[in-house]
Amino acid sequence: MRQASFLILVLLGVVSLIGGVLRTRFNWRPDVPAFSRRTNSLDVTLHPERYARPESLQGIRRLNLAGVLLIASAVGVLAYEAFRDLSSR
Repeated sequence: MRQASFLILVLLGVVSLIGGVLRTRFNWRPDVPAFSRRTNSLDVTLHPERYARPESLQGIRRLNLAGVLLIASAVGVLAYEAFRDLSSR
């Protein structure tokens, strides 16, 4: 059960983070140079206000926050499993 929850949390977290980047790209500001190989994806995720239109920022931030929380929950499942294994010895 914990393995399934870990996989589900990781997959949903990654999908949410990718959704945040895609939504940022779809709402790209015209005064910012176009998204390219030189664009730092981590910066786009952490600071969408630099790249996206103001009316879409709330949704982008929600997607990014949900992704981070889901992945942190997956790490929590791993930590719980490690603690459980170590304490049973």
